[in-house]
Amino acid sequence: MRVIHHTTHHVLFHLGLFSGFALLVPVITKAIEQSARPWTIAPETFYAGVMLVIISAFLLYRVKESFPDLLKSLGFAMFIPGGINVISGIININDILAQKPSITGLAVVKPVAEFYVHHSVPSVLSVAAVYLFVGGLLYWIGIKLDAAKSKFSWGN
Repeated sequence: MRVIHHTTHHVLFHLGLFSGFALLVPVITKAIEQSARPWTIAPETFYAGVMLVIISAFLLYRVKESFPDLLKSLGFAMFIPGGINVISGIININDILAQKPSITGLAVVKPVAEFYVHHSVPSVLSVAAVYLFVGGLLYWIGIKLDAAKSKFSWGN
């Protein structure tokens, strides 16, 4: 039963990290577009994302009890939203919207989606690229620290 409890917490903390990083993408994108600070653009969303990341990272560190494992988890949780944003930026929403309308309410969604594609996709891709780079870097640093720890460990 203890394993299930531990695993449930582990999964919930990873979901918190992912959600926090995913919440920050649109806020940071809008801040870049408007040349403003992210906490002034959408303070509730920004602070919710930051608090999710901080609390989830702290709790995940308490569960893992290893800084290299925490860095790998942070990197992976940051890499996933960046990858999703790159994929959604590459897939052209105009091609999807130009197909035969089979979705109810497409007439309402189409203008909003077109506005988003024409105004936000370049900024989203740049934020996603930073997410991919920083996430990959954190994961790589976690692997290197883990390798160095196991190499110089006297207990192994």
